[in-house]
Order: sequence, then structure tokens, then C-alpha cells
Amino acid sequence: MKKIAVISILFPLITFAGLNINEVNSVLLSIHSLNKLKFHSSETNNAMYRKINLTSYDDADILLFPKNAESEKIVIVSSYEELKNDKNSIGAIYLKKNRTQIIFIKERLENKLLSLPKKFNNYIVPTCYLNSTCI
Repeated sequence: MKKIAVISILFPLITFAGLNINEVNSVLLSIHSLNKLKFHSSETNNAMYRKINLTSYDDADILLFPKNAESEKIVIVSSYEELKNDKNSIGAIYLKKNRTQIIFIKERLENKLLSLPKKFNNYIVPTCYLNSTCI
């Protein structure tokens, strides 16, 4: 009986503990560019990459959650702090209080000639958002 009680308590926690994979895939696949974008990630075991065609590091346009921040390529990082510190990052996808957080920086997207459809405007913020200087 104790096992059933423990499972019934833990199951919802485990189910909602991960990223919203469908939303993340939808956003990543909707990034517009002049050319079709290619992604690279060293974390190929992640279920998030089922719909995203990954390529080699050299062929990639965007690096997803790189371990090494010393790259000139466009980067999407895995934390808010990394987004603040890495000027090559255009956005961040991470968990906060077990909720998927997706943030893209408007000016960085524009500088890289990238855009997102209007339905994702709620994920786009100005650079001043990172410094708490937005009014």
C-alpha cells in the first residue's frame, strides 16, 4: 500500500518536471532566417531533438546548449545567467519552478537577421530586460 501511495505522489512530479518539448520544438523550428537553419547539440540523447534535424558542429548555424561558450556561432543557452553573460546567445530555454522558460533577445535576433513569427512575441524581450533597466 505504501508503494502505491509513493507512486501516486511522485508520478505527477516526474511528469511535469521536464521541459515542454512540443513548445520548445515549435519555437526552434519557427526561427526564420534567409537560409534554412541547422542545429547542433552535444546532447543527442534528449527527446527534444526528435523533430529537429541535428547536424555536425561545423555545419551548424545554431548551437543548442553548448558546453563550451567559446564559439563565434549563434547560441541558445540553458540558463538566464548564461543568456546575460554570453553575447553570442540569442536566447535561453530552461526550467524555472518546473515551468519551461523560453526567452529570446530582440536586438540579438535582429543583429543575426533572425526572427520569430508573431505568435511567439511573448518570448521576445528587449536587451534592457537582462539588466532590469526596462521601464
